[in-house]
Amino acid sequence: MTVFKHLATIAIAALAVLPGIMAHSDQNQGGANSCSSNEFWYGEKNCCLPHGGPPSPPTPPRGNDCPPSGYYWGQSQGCCVPNHPPPTNSPPPQCRSGWEWYSSLHMCLPGGSGHWKRHQKSRSQALCPTGLDACPISGLKGSSDYECLDTSTELESCGGCASTGEGQDCTAIKGAWNVGCDKGRCKVYTCSTGYLLSADSTSCVPLS
Repeated sequence: MTVFKHLATIAIAALAVLPGIMAHSDQNQGGANSCSSNEFWYGEKNCCLPHGGPPSPPTPPRGNDCPPSGYYWGQSQGCCVPNHPPPTNSPPPQCRSGWEWYSSLHMCLPGGSGHWKRHQKSRSQALCPTGLDACPISGLKGSSDYECLDTSTELESCGGCASTGEGQDCTAIKGAWNVGCDKGRCKVYTCSTGYLLSADSTSCVPLS
């Protein structure tokens, strides 16, 4: 009789927990179902996001930044959000040189990388420190200003100054989700949905 009462107690407890589990499952399913056809469910922030991101992504607040490849600043979320559903088990997003990704905050913050902080200088001043290249700042016509970059790791000037056509902008690789600059060569870690990583990990091939 005692055993029967014990089993009955376990059964009642299980029935009491079951509705909560089912409610949690229904809530997650309902959230995903609330997205429109051109949106996807981002579980990290429990919200729907537009595929490909907004036409004109907002600029992050001063002191914050987002990875240049695959992310933008979500005004409503107050952090960086992806353009497409993140691939499973993908490595941490790659921030610009001089910035570090904080997964708990979903954003890039200054420092932590050990690289020389990007800054403008006049060519009349001292040259860049050893190991950094003086790259003209694109878009400033008639200007002699430049910035000191470590082109062996700089995402947007990998292998040389992109502003002079010598280096490659790794963030511009079509279909790439997470990229890096390793010893002056662009490396793709993961590709967006609909693309397959090439054998040499330098590009993303569209799936037919």
